[in-house]
Amino acid sequence: MSKIVDESYRYQVIRKTCYSANIIYLFIRLFYLILFLISKLYIMVGITAGTMLFYFLFFIILKKKKYYLYALLCGNEFFAFVIASTLLVGFSSGFHFYLIGLCVVSFFTSYFNKVRNVKGTIIWAGLSLAIYLTLYFVTRFNPPYYAIEKWLEMTLFTTHAIAVFAFVVVYLLVFIKYAFSLEGRIMNESRTDELTQVKNRYGLYDYFEQEDKTSSYLALFDIDDFKTINDTYGHVTGDGILKRVATITTNTLPNAFFCRYGGEEFVLVLKDEEKSYFDQLEELRKNIEKEVFEYKDERFNVTITIGAVKYSKEYTLEKWVELADSKMYSGKESGKNKTVI
Repeated sequence: MSKIVDESYRYQVIRKTCYSANIIYLFIRLFYLILFLISKLYIMVGITAGTMLFYFLFFIILKKKKYYLYALLCGNEFFAFVIASTLLVGFSSGFHFYLIGLCVVSFFTSYFNKVRNVKGTIIWAGLSLAIYLTLYFVTRFNPPYYAIEKWLEMTLFTTHAIAVFAFVVVYLLVFIKYAFSLEGRIMNESRTDELTQVKNRYGLYDYFEQEDKTSSYLALFDIDDFKTINDTYGHVTGDGILKRVATITTNTLPNAFFCRYGGEEFVLVLKDEEKSYFDQLEELRKNIEKEVFEYKDERFNVTITIGAVKYSKEYTLEKWVELADSKMYSGKESGKNKTVI
C-alpha cells in the first residue's frame, strides 16, 4: 500500500511541476514576443511565436501523462531556442543562462523518472556545457545578426539572470520538499509494524528518548498460549488475532503509547489519568478476554497476561522492559490471564 501511495505522490509532484513549468514557459515566450515586436526583430518574433505554438501543443502531451516525453521535447526546444537566439541577438543577451537551468532540470527529471537513467542525465549536462562553450567562442568571433540596443540587451540579460536563478531555486525547492516528505514517510514506516499498523520497537526507542517518562508505567503483555492458537487455527487466524488485539488496545487506551514489541508481545506506556494504572490495564485485559474470535464454525476467546513496572530515572529502556517482562512471567506462572504490577 505504501508503495502505491508513494507512486501516486510522485506522479502528483511531476504533474504539478510540469503543468506549472509549461505555463511559466508560455508567459516567458509572451514576454519575448512583446519585446521583439517593440524592437522590430521580426525573425525573433517568428521564432518566439513558433515556440509558443509548441508549448500549447505540449499541454496535449501532459494531458496524456507523457511527462518524460514532455521533458525531452521541452529540453530540445530550449536547446534550439537558445542557439538561435544567441546567434541572432548575441551572447550578451544572456540566453545561454538557460543551459545552466537545463542541467538542473535534467537531474530533476532523472530522479523523478521511473527508470532513473543517470547516465543519460550526465550526457545531457555535458551537451549543455558543450553548447554553452560553442556559443561563447562562435559569438566572440562572429557578430550577432541583430545589433540590439543597450536597453534591450540589459533587459534580456537581467531577465535571464533572474529567471534562471528562480528556475533553479524552484526546482530544487520542489525536490527538497519531496525528499523531506519521502524521508518522513520512510521514517514513519520504519517505526510502524506492518501487520498491526501500530508502532514497532523502534518507535518505542524513539518514545523513550524523546518523551518525559516521569510517573509512567511500562506494561508488557502477550497473548496466552499463542503458539497453541497458531498450531490449532493456523497462522492466518493468528495474524487476525494480533490485529484485533492491537485494535482493542488502541480503542481501550487511546492516550497510551502502544507498540508491537515482537511476535505476540506488545508494550504500553501509560501516563497518569483518573483511573489507576492497574484499573486501566485490567480494563484492557477484560476487553480482550470477552472478545469472541471465530475459526470456521468454532468460536473461542483469547486472554493476555500483563506485567507492568513504574519508571525510575536509573532505568534504561532495556532494563524497564526486562522488569516488566519479569512481572508478566510471574503472572503466567501463577495462572495467566492477569495483571501484575
